[in-house]
Amino acid sequence: MKKKSKVSSRWIKIGALLALAVIAGAVVLLLSRWPFTRDIVVRALQEKFSSTVEVKVFHGTYFPPGCVAEGVTFRRNSDQGDPPIATIEKLTIQGAYWEFFRTPKRVRRVRIEGLRMFVSSGSERIGNAAPLGSPKQSALIIDQVTADGAVVEFASSQSGREPLKFEIHKLTLNSVADDRPMSFHAALLNAKPPGEIRTEGQFGPLQPQDVGQTRLSGSYDFQRADLGGFSGIGGTLASTGKFNGVLEHIEVEGSTDARDFKITRSDHAVHLKTQFHGIVNGLDGAVSLSSVQAQFEQTSLVSEVEVAKKAASEGKTISLGATELQGRIQDWLRLLSKADPPAFTGAMNFKAQVLVPPGKRSFIERVNLQGDFGIDAASFVRSTTQEKVDNLSQLAQGEKKNDDPASVVENLKGHVVMNHAVATFSDLSFSVPGALAHVHGTFGLLTERVNLHGTLQVDNKLSRGSKGVKSVLLKSVEPFFKKKNAGEIVPIKIGGTFSHPSYGLDVTP
Repeated sequence: MKKKSKVSSRWIKIGALLALAVIAGAVVLLLSRWPFTRDIVVRALQEKFSSTVEVKVFHGTYFPPGCVAEGVTFRRNSDQGDPPIATIEKLTIQGAYWEFFRTPKRVRRVRIEGLRMFVSSGSERIGNAAPLGSPKQSALIIDQVTADGAVVEFASSQSGREPLKFEIHKLTLNSVADDRPMSFHAALLNAKPPGEIRTEGQFGPLQPQDVGQTRLSGSYDFQRADLGGFSGIGGTLASTGKFNGVLEHIEVEGSTDARDFKITRSDHAVHLKTQFHGIVNGLDGAVSLSSVQAQFEQTSLVSEVEVAKKAASEGKTISLGATELQGRIQDWLRLLSKADPPAFTGAMNFKAQVLVPPGKRSFIERVNLQGDFGIDAASFVRSTTQEKVDNLSQLAQGEKKNDDPASVVENLKGHVVMNHAVATFSDLSFSVPGALAHVHGTFGLLTERVNLHGTLQVDNKLSRGSKGVKSVLLKSVEPFFKKKNAGEIVPIKIGGTFSHPSYGLDVTP
């Protein structure tokens, strides 16, 4: 019995030694493949993002295997005086033991807390120094990356201006690797206009030889966008859409809805809806929309829009070509004018080219416009203004004043150029029963001052429809008028304001 006991004890000891040897071998093997040391992690971050990386606190974890790095700072170089391009409060990496022996290596999840990225105009951006060539087979796959609560700041190129801040409430990336597309889900606060964006889709794989050819696709939902962040306009906008393409040529289509859109100087809200399709350059932010269909009140128009940075300018210039398909002048006046109700009504159509350069002046002062327009069956809302037009028509027809006039302004059309909030009209013509007017001059959109001069061709002598002193006065100036077969051509002027215009003879002795 004693001999058997000794034999058993010996085999137990041998088994224990073998187990210890296996464990020791496994530990040695694990340590030889252990990827979560400070040096390995820092070196991997530096190579991936082409930056100098500093870590204040680092420690490993074993259940699950991984590590935690705190106070992580990314710099362009080792100069401590240079501002950081990114900082992370806490970086947590978690893996799995069985993944140590696979190729490519795999990390289960990476959690980034307190990420702040700082992007300055013209500076190197983190990760932009990737080597040339096609995407190589990835040596590492990260199943999931989360970076909730991240902040990205874009410094303004204009001194003294606050940086644009994008607050990313939720960000999840899945299947992150060099050789395959990754999926993304994000919820963030847009910087300008401020509002909530939710987006999801796929990005990559990154094409290091030509970053602009990196593929991107997905959809977005933009809610509660405050348009008050832009000079001269206001309202709250919602937009949904989808996008697909490569970074330098992203095809986008979607719609917007602003129930209270307004020009701040008029402060009259309208319900503005649009549908759009176009191209966005994700590298420089240039936008080219080949089709934008817009509708507000009972007016609809179609336009082409380009938003791009022009040479030697700070900011982007808006270029727009618009054609009104169906519209009313009162809808435009409600949007642009302070008068309530609008002073003028009638069916309207136009074709125009618009250029809005960047700058600190109000939106209406920066707009450059030229185009042609027509307004039919127009009439003035104010009874006193309409009465003046009616009386002009009656006099032109040789009639006496009528208590129930029914004349309207017909075929109002012309060419307009607008600059510095002043519209200059040429070839402006309109007719009332018995008379045809041709005028030119200016209208101030900010002052609403009217300054028009021209001629009025009438069917009959003006003095025929007047009595007393007015008849004598008109007869005395008739020799100054040119005679035509169709009647007299009378020089006229229109002044005052749009809401309170004044009409008169423009006779120079």
